[in-house]
Amino acid sequence: MLQANIFLVVTVILILKPTVNALFLDRFGVGNLPVAFILVAVSAALLSTVYARALLQSSLIKIIKKTYVISVVCLLILGALLKFNLLEDWVLYLFYIGVALFGVLSASQFWILANIVLNAREAKRLFGFIGAGAIGGGIFGGYLTSIMATRVGSENLLFLGVILLSICIPLTNNLWKKHVVPNQTPMRQRKRSKGFSEHPFQLIKKSRHLSLIAGIVGITVIVSKLVDFQFSALATSSIDDPDELASFFGFWFSTMNVISLVIQLFFTKKVVGVYGVGFSLFVLPVAILMPTILLMFIPQLWVAILMRVNEGSIKQSVNRSGIELLALPILIEIKNQTKTFIDVFVDSLATGIGGLILIFVVRGLELSSEVISVIIIVLIGAWIFLVFFVKGEYLNTFKLNIASGHEIKKEDKIDLSDSSVIGGLIKVLNSGTESQILYVLKKLREVSHARFFEPLQKLLNHSNVKVRAQALQLLYYYKTPLAAEKIRALTKDTADEVRIAAFDYLIEHTPQQLEELMSEFLENENHNVRGAALVSLALETRDNPALKEKFDLKERILRQLDNHSGEPEPTGSIIVTANLLKAIGFGSFEELYPVVENHLEHENEELVNAAIQAAAFTDECQMILPLVRLLNHKNYQLQAKKALINFGVGLVDELSRLLEKNQNGDDLRNVADVLEQIDSQKSVKLLLQMTTNTNIATRSKALKALNNLKIKFPHLTVDKEAIIGLIMDEADNYQDTLSVLYIQNTRKNKSEPEQLIDARNSLIDLLERRLDGNLERIFYLLGLKYSLEDIMPIYDGIQSKKPDLRNNAMEFLDNLLDANLKKVLMPLVETALLESISSEAIENLNLKVNSQHDCFKILLEGNDLKLKLAVLYLIKVLKDKKYISLVELYEEDENVKIRTFANEALVAIK
Repeated sequence: MLQANIFLVVTVILILKPTVNALFLDRFGVGNLPVAFILVAVSAALLSTVYARALLQSSLIKIIKKTYVISVVCLLILGALLKFNLLEDWVLYLFYIGVALFGVLSASQFWILANIVLNAREAKRLFGFIGAGAIGGGIFGGYLTSIMATRVGSENLLFLGVILLSICIPLTNNLWKKHVVPNQTPMRQRKRSKGFSEHPFQLIKKSRHLSLIAGIVGITVIVSKLVDFQFSALATSSIDDPDELASFFGFWFSTMNVISLVIQLFFTKKVVGVYGVGFSLFVLPVAILMPTILLMFIPQLWVAILMRVNEGSIKQSVNRSGIELLALPILIEIKNQTKTFIDVFVDSLATGIGGLILIFVVRGLELSSEVISVIIIVLIGAWIFLVFFVKGEYLNTFKLNIASGHEIKKEDKIDLSDSSVIGGLIKVLNSGTESQILYVLKKLREVSHARFFEPLQKLLNHSNVKVRAQALQLLYYYKTPLAAEKIRALTKDTADEVRIAAFDYLIEHTPQQLEELMSEFLENENHNVRGAALVSLALETRDNPALKEKFDLKERILRQLDNHSGEPEPTGSIIVTANLLKAIGFGSFEELYPVVENHLEHENEELVNAAIQAAAFTDECQMILPLVRLLNHKNYQLQAKKALINFGVGLVDELSRLLEKNQNGDDLRNVADVLEQIDSQKSVKLLLQMTTNTNIATRSKALKALNNLKIKFPHLTVDKEAIIGLIMDEADNYQDTLSVLYIQNTRKNKSEPEQLIDARNSLIDLLERRLDGNLERIFYLLGLKYSLEDIMPIYDGIQSKKPDLRNNAMEFLDNLLDANLKKVLMPLVETALLESISSEAIENLNLKVNSQHDCFKILLEGNDLKLKLAVLYLIKVLKDKKYISLVELYEEDENVKIRTFANEALVAIK
């Protein structure tokens, strides 16, 4: 259904595009084409932004259906206007722009829909197959237009487009009802259909590699528009009849797709795989350059056709693969954030620039077409220059990624400079260290190449469990089959993850034997083999209700659960139950989710870990709070964190609701570690909210997480005004704490009873720790306003015992801070350098020195539980009646500890 959908959509585009090009050129001539380019660029940029944001606020299926319905209605109106010769000039401009926008929208919404319908494993297998539908639609639509335009007329082609596009509405609706609604929770849909990032431009600006890619894409589009103009101009001058012109465009657009398909099938893999990314990116500019030079001396239509066919066919085959490979070393998170921006916004901007160039040359200076050829040649020179540099940057980025990998030491760094990228990766797979091999295996998840097959196969005998499992998971995507005996042997591997990967492979590559194989393994006497088979089958049938029913998975799980309920749990029984829990989560058996939720609180550690893995796959909100609570358990922190991160952006909304319900601060204090991994503006908002939490540990964690989030996802924005407000709040707290600390230090007396000395020293120690925490939070807040790379070395320097380092840090801070912040913060930081708080320091800060009674009142009115308890304990030891009225305010406090300490203090005083 997905392939049929994209086939119909591209077919309609290839019917509309030649038709509108012919009508536009017939009415306005080629001279007005640049104006249309600019209007399309502006409209596409605006519409893409609005559309991306709409995806975050409305149901995708509603937007898709509205797009189709509006498009059908517009085509009917335009068809009628054409039929009755009522087509005004402004309507034809709208028609031209509308066709271009329909191409942007239809492609964008289709691939988002495909991303929701298919899981990651299915997508990697099927996107190539589905994409063939797009090429097929391009071939069919173009040739159909070529044949029909002269026979039935251009206006009647629009009604054919209406019919084909109307089929897409029930097709899409059926696809959604059958493959999304039954199998995808709302949270999973949101997670898979994540919209555009807020500011991907900042990521591109900061990365030389991304900037070069954007530059190459931009020049490619500008050259493409100039080539298209030359082609259209010569075609218009040679063909007068608009129907014949539409037929001509349709024929050559389809022919370009046919040639592109041939190149893709027979040449691209060899060019890109053997000669590498650098050579593949040189092919397109050189292929355009030769006919462009020829056109300057032989300005005939056949030369323009050659130039346009070269450009159109190679751009969608060899050049597209080269660009995709060029993005390989970029971290997947950054790639996802910038790809849409480059593909849509850079493309739109370049289209507008192409239009402006043509307006300046053709209309403004009234120069000949030879000048346009000269401009193309100059741009191709700049294009080749960028390709030359990007090849070196490509290798450099790869080396930096490997060098900075957490699992790879500097001495293990892979040298990619002396061989091609693929050859270097194969060398690592054959002879690298475990950490290097694991890094390369992680990078190979994004590509599939025949030359990696043999090295991956050898890794199935590797001593490291993770290497064996990941190698087998990659071989899963290769069509070349592995020996059946080898895979069967791996189903009995000592490691559970290897066994599951082996079953995954068998399910995918032996579909004709699936029923026989799985029946054999599901009934195997070895509970390890039996459990791995069940887990793998559950994962494979997750979005396939028919296959679930065929193997009776739900009943099989229920029977095994009944067999093991209420019994003592020996090792074998625990392993069986753990696999059943994974099967419930992996297979999306919603009615059995309570079983998973119950085991999240089980006393057995192995069962809790299995329940956590299962919960991560459920995408159910009721699993979030139990997982959050496990963040506070040292044995489950890492697993629970990974599970929560898997919930994606949808998790942030649920955590916001938990905070609004005033859930226990202890439960939520560690969610900041999760939020720092979720690329969303909502994460920023929630972490900022957590910085005002009454729990000091929560505040500190939230600030550190915010800084980590900003480092990982630089495009996310933090409200600078809110940060300044928080800095001022922390500065006020620092001053209050400093004042109280000064009073307690002045009250110290060695002649006091030992119990009183201990109580006062405990309060002083706690106040000093609070000052340290205050200062650290101030610096983390400054890291959000400025750069953490600049701020944290200053903080470390201030903490240093070396005077020169402290002085340098203070000087750097003094030059960095804005005037208002400098006035408030510099005196505070200077007090942090003092061994003890003197009266002079208090005077310099203009702090009011309160009485001890007022200091106690300030601390008791605050939100720091430990400080409140320390004050109440000190009052208890002091036994001074003047504090009775102050303590009585807390004898009915909602907090049990405060209530207890207050009552004990009152008893001691009275």
